[in-house]
Amino acid sequence: MKILITGANGFLGSAIVRQALASGAPFHATDRHGSPAVPGIAYDAWDITAESAPINVSQGVTAVIHAAGLAHVFDRGQAEEAPFHSINVTGTVNMMNAAIAAGANHFVLISSVSVYGPFTEGMYNEDAPCKPDGPYAISKYEAEARAREIAGRTGIGLTILRLATLYGEGDPGNVGRLMRSLDRGRFIWIGKGSNRKSLLHKDDAARACLTAAMRPASGINVYNVSAPPCTMREIVDGISETLGKYPFPLVVPASLGLFVSLSLSKIPNRRTSGLHQTIRKWLSEDIYDTRRFDETYNFKTGISLRDGLRREVDWYRNNGIAD
Repeated sequence: MKILITGANGFLGSAIVRQALASGAPFHATDRHGSPAVPGIAYDAWDITAESAPINVSQGVTAVIHAAGLAHVFDRGQAEEAPFHSINVTGTVNMMNAAIAAGANHFVLISSVSVYGPFTEGMYNEDAPCKPDGPYAISKYEAEARAREIAGRTGIGLTILRLATLYGEGDPGNVGRLMRSLDRGRFIWIGKGSNRKSLLHKDDAARACLTAAMRPASGINVYNVSAPPCTMREIVDGISETLGKYPFPLVVPASLGLFVSLSLSKIPNRRTSGLHQTIRKWLSEDIYDTRRFDETYNFKTGISLRDGLRREVDWYRNNGIAD
């Protein structure tokens, strides 16, 4: 078999490439940049929003891990203007068509638990209704829908992996933002921190992607992938202990935080317009049932929350992360 890995220079894609390289699995990598982030690999530059793929990309491919996509646009105004649809939806369609033309029989689409909505009410399994909110989540949901349509029409095996919030070395996402906030003394507790969240270290996510891609598949299958849930208190404490910097001892009651944020969100100011939704997400549960994937693939995450956070903070100290 030969695996094609898209988004090979990205946060997750580069982790997949490194694991594929270490395992000796035959693969070809692609990204929009001219050269690969991991040197010495079979690589071609390709913009997935272009319909035709370079000839080297499609030769001999039997399975695709489609990790390319646009994420981590946190400013609401910028998010409204960002090309989520062209990259995440059109890019998926183009990649599936290229895979089918190459004779591939399995397409692994990297999606996100954000398709369920900004938070959960209890633990969601794959049958929970999807209520995506915001341009990114909507684009991931639409990408899934288009992929299902193509798979149903052509018969290519489709595996959709809905990954929990990723973190790890070089994290450009929410855990990285929280870490920088703690480091710079800009963090204040809102609520008690007892609400649970689902996180997934990028190396565990990469292993899940390769595990799925290397097994033959038929039909359309959807899986949640995450480490066991943890509390917000555990996440903040884990980062604080490694940084050696602790939150200001003041705790804002959840009810007060929600009231103030709702009032500020009503002010015609773009910077505060999404504050209430942010506070609601912070205080809410965000947890997912992963038994379907774990049992199907005999999968278990291997990186503990404490170790994963320590690795992220160590990377941050050594390299820094731009805002």
